[in-house]
Amino acid sequence: MTGTVPLLEVTNLRVRFPTRQGPVEAVSDVSFDVHPGETVAVVGESGSGKSVTALAVMGLLDSGRVEGGSIRYRDEDLASVGTKRMREIRGEEIAMVFQNPMTALDPLYTVGNQIVEAIRLHRETGRKEAQQRAVDLLREVGLPDPERRARSYPHELSGGQQQRVMIAIALACNPSLLIADEPTTALDVTVEAQILRLMRTLQRDHGTAMLFITHDMGVVAEMADRVVVMYAGKVVEQGRVEDVLNDPQNPYTRALLASIPSPTISRDALMPAIRGAVPSLLETPSGCRFHPRCPEAFDRCPTEEPPLFDIAAGRDSRCWLHDRTPAGAVRGRAAGPSGEGASALGVGRAG
Repeated sequence: MTGTVPLLEVTNLRVRFPTRQGPVEAVSDVSFDVHPGETVAVVGESGSGKSVTALAVMGLLDSGRVEGGSIRYRDEDLASVGTKRMREIRGEEIAMVFQNPMTALDPLYTVGNQIVEAIRLHRETGRKEAQQRAVDLLREVGLPDPERRARSYPHELSGGQQQRVMIAIALACNPSLLIADEPTTALDVTVEAQILRLMRTLQRDHGTAMLFITHDMGVVAEMADRVVVMYAGKVVEQGRVEDVLNDPQNPYTRALLASIPSPTISRDALMPAIRGAVPSLLETPSGCRFHPRCPEAFDRCPTEEPPLFDIAAGRDSRCWLHDRTPAGAVRGRAAGPSGEGASALGVGRAG
């Protein structure tokens, strides 16, 4: 989104957690930004650092600490603001929809009371006015009979209805930035489609920017304007969603796309998969972190960690295949084949 000032700007972020085996850096040198009104998807396998990045933005790391870099929201660095100021920002200016509403909602209070609490925490308003606002929000997120639902407890609602309540709580104070941490993972595909459609509609109506955390490239194609691909705590590729999904430049992105089931694959054929697993952050591989699983690795990959190459306007990729210096010219190349799954995604946002 050239010409606009970023709403959120994450620069060289490093997050570390203490463990019995020693400190673990779960996020290493991560940089990206989110502009007003746009959706940026952060995608990768479990263990890539996606949720930790989102929790760092929200100031909800628990035992983890931001050890380096900055998280600038408007004119403030969220990594260094005090607890009181962070509580003011959280919920009012930046809100979050969590992955599992069953654990995020309080079972002891009605959903209406939980929305009222979110409103009155940040707005000087009476209880009756806040209660009416809660009912209006439940209606806006598509819950039938919102007056009755406001008096319901979380266990009386289905998973999809609970997630709608979470979205209502997140939107209670009209935040400028909404962080959605895999909000449809626990839902069946029909309800998932409904929730994604709802989030697109609400984003359009409210003009809210969105940071969407997911492991599903299909969701990326449907929801995002730009995409950040993470692996083992690092950004390995980022760019406009159409560019990345139609012409992936990093071997990991190509492998993710190739792993997407295609309707043209025979029912008896083996599903394509990335060999191996995301490495433990206690024992990250030397050199490129993806090299033990990479089908395109060569002798430089295990020994030297690649930088994030600027390969085109708004496109970055962390791979030695992009090295155009004399030392890397023999083995490097500018681009790889499109991922096999890209064409099957129908890249582009649905209306």
